[in-house]
Amino acid sequence: MRGAVIDLGTNTFGLIVFEIHGSGFKVLLTDKSFVDLGKGGINSNYIADEAMERAIFALDHFIDSCRAYEVYPNMIRAFGTSALRDAKNGQVLLKHMKTYHQLDIQLINGVQEANLVYEGVRAIHDFSEDSSCIMDIGGGSTEFTVTKCHKIVDQKSFNIGISRIIQLFELSDPLCSNDIKRIKLFLEVQTKDYFKTLKVDELIGAAGSFETYFLLLNKTSAYDNYKTHLLPLDELNKMLDYLIFSTREERNNDYWIADYRKDMINVAAYKTKWILDQIGASACCFSPAGIKEGVIATAFKR
Repeated sequence: MRGAVIDLGTNTFGLIVFEIHGSGFKVLLTDKSFVDLGKGGINSNYIADEAMERAIFALDHFIDSCRAYEVYPNMIRAFGTSALRDAKNGQVLLKHMKTYHQLDIQLINGVQEANLVYEGVRAIHDFSEDSSCIMDIGGGSTEFTVTKCHKIVDQKSFNIGISRIIQLFELSDPLCSNDIKRIKLFLEVQTKDYFKTLKVDELIGAAGSFETYFLLLNKTSAYDNYKTHLLPLDELNKMLDYLIFSTREERNNDYWIADYRKDMINVAAYKTKWILDQIGASACCFSPAGIKEGVIATAFKR
């Protein structure tokens, strides 16, 4: 059985085409497009015309790629997250895909998103620590799943995505102390007192920015997609400081930072460090598996 998952994220759209073998699956194709769906409208709950055009172009290309592997719309699970679920004109994109490709796009809420990320991480992580917090940094929202003894104890979604922060504040290059104060206050207000009482042993970062951290620390893009990877805290904190206070030119010249992350990885780094400080984690790791793998693990179960 073949299938595909399309993730319509606030910053990037992602595609996985796969084939199920027994209890596992083999990835046939992965693709990613930096659509920046939230640009120009995320904080007013609107998808700008240019962003809508980028979204349609990317999805048309994904559908063509699926057809090349004989995977058709009835075998595709597509879902929209923060920017799309909040957008007043989001139905325009949904209707286009239904009309021209017979593809249904499901809008999922933040807790559903957190749970799918958990399912993806659970498939490759052993949860050897007593307590964990899974973090999925998005453009519109950020999801958290807290576990204890291998069981979920809480799941939260906060509208503290990177695209929201960048468009809300006019940030300096590099970030100045006033920028840091404003971002910190924003995080505190949006999350209220949630993290003041949350203490866990490990932070697990799902894909996205955490992949960039892994690349920067290890200077390689070759890694096992079917297990999580430790990010040593001392080295991680030094690298986060580098990113937080880096200039755009420095990030431009850094081979290990993908082009579409160069504008926002400094803000993501600050948010990661803020969370690490809040929860007091003594370990941190990167999970290559995230929301798309969670959809495969749940929506395509036999």
